[in-house]
Amino acid sequence: MLANLATIEMEQGKLEDAEKHISAAVAQSPNDAYNLSILGYLKFRQEKYDDALDALRPRGPARSRNPEIENYLGVTLSHKGLRTQAETALRKAIQLDPQLRPGAQQSGGDLHQPVAALVELARWHYQKALDAGQPHNPDLEKVLDARGAPANPQ
Repeated sequence: MLANLATIEMEQGKLEDAEKHISAAVAQSPNDAYNLSILGYLKFRQEKYDDALDALRPRGPARSRNPEIENYLGVTLSHKGLRTQAETALRKAIQLDPQLRPGAQQSGGDLHQPVAALVELARWHYQKALDAGQPHNPDLEKVLDARGAPANPQ
């Protein structure tokens, strides 16, 4: 119940209140996957990425079976520039819940869009390949353009 209250408060932009309630929820149930995912999401929203990672990397079975935790972990890792680890977590999120799709978003943007985050990772890898001298791939560029902002290869 406290985690749900924290979620509502985050949606209202009341991050301090949300932090108080999600902290209490985690104190009551420190291994609850939902509580941990909400705590990680809150820390992400506060741009406290290291704290988000701490919340999203719990010990025990909570993380290994929870697509939301993997999703939030992947997006947080991506924001920290840890692309390979982010890709692994996002792929696991989609594997655990194939219904995770870009259209299933709530406020907070890309945290609810693991597929969109994977597209951003694909853009990053493509740009690295171009920078390394690989030729342009017009078909890939069309796919990336269709999935959002242009890949902007030069």
